[in-house]
Amino acid sequence: MKSSIVLDDPGGCQGLGNPLVEACGPLLDPADLVSRLMYLPPKPKAGIEVRRIAAELQSLWRIHIPSQSGVQVAQSIDTMLRTGYSHRRPTEAATWQRIYGVGVHPPAEAPILLGATVVGVSGTGKTAAVEHALRLYPQVVEHANLPHLVGPVRQIVWLKVDVPESGRIGDLAHSLMGATDEAIGAPRQAPVLAGRSSGVRLADLWLRRVSGHFLGILVLDELQNLFKIQTKAVRQVARNRGGERPMLRIVDDEALKFILTLMNRTKIPLMICCTSDGLAAINSRLSTAQRMVTGGFHPFLHAELPGDSFFSRRLLPTLLEYQWLPQKLRMSDELCRLMHSLTAGVPRICVALWHHSHQVAINQRLPGLSLDVICTAARGPMAPVQPAVQALLSGDPKRLELFEDLVG
Repeated sequence: MKSSIVLDDPGGCQGLGNPLVEACGPLLDPADLVSRLMYLPPKPKAGIEVRRIAAELQSLWRIHIPSQSGVQVAQSIDTMLRTGYSHRRPTEAATWQRIYGVGVHPPAEAPILLGATVVGVSGTGKTAAVEHALRLYPQVVEHANLPHLVGPVRQIVWLKVDVPESGRIGDLAHSLMGATDEAIGAPRQAPVLAGRSSGVRLADLWLRRVSGHFLGILVLDELQNLFKIQTKAVRQVARNRGGERPMLRIVDDEALKFILTLMNRTKIPLMICCTSDGLAAINSRLSTAQRMVTGGFHPFLHAELPGDSFFSRRLLPTLLEYQWLPQKLRMSDELCRLMHSLTAGVPRICVALWHHSHQVAINQRLPGLSLDVICTAARGPMAPVQPAVQALLSGDPKRLELFEDLVG
């Protein structure tokens, strides 16, 4: 959801003299950060009617418990925002000259090229962690006035865009332009401009546009869409023949060039989210490894063992607080081992299994959840993900690669 605030005073932030940094708000200590990242919906009330449970079950999908990686992502975003704005001071005429290309001069201090990477299989919480971290900031801040400029300016603190499945520069530029229109509440320009411009030209227009809005950080999610993943059948044939996994193929070279231009020319901080395959492909094609870790590298891993701290002490105990039927299932080593064996400790799969276990219990008119009910849900509505779960539990790369399209 888009949020915005209005700042009337173009003065400094905590003595720094940079209104763009002021828009990011105060620094949070670690305890406050964890508290603000956490989201727990209202707990189930006693005596709720069965017909209402189905609707309330949907609240499970909104649970967010920040993991250590999630907290680190939030810290990286905050650091990248503030550092990225340090060389873009509206109080300095040179900043505006660089934006509008008039008498361009390099800043007194060379801007730092900031890139961060979030990587992991689907369901481990990458996207949720990034989105909850971004929500700590208003997306748009309207400055009533800024030095060297007449009239108000809308500062875009952050944008998050999914790389389109096509992986093509035109579709990516269209998505970026549309997200910008939505953020600042402007009439949608993307369809009009897309009809008049090539993908490369539209991307360049977008870059010029957001430079004037002082974009603080751009998050590109699903970056592996820039590459074509071979079908499961092709991967299976390669495995049967004992060969190496087929390499990912770039869909559109211009899309990768655009990412380099974004980082090298504008110095706008960039965070990418992708699978490990996507990261390997990007690094091999663009040699971006050093660029994309200056702001942090954050792997999101599934729980390899039932005793994993996050899984057994935070995720599972939290799910146990969300039981809508009168007979309550309690924490035990047996429950922990069972849930891990059926989910591989992947948070989204855990939530899905918990959700479907309730549905099974309701359909069978049972008084509550049980280990048998959970097993029934795993064999029934959750059956399609079980081969992928078992591949994750095995840790065998050859088994995992067959399910890249399912869990990656």
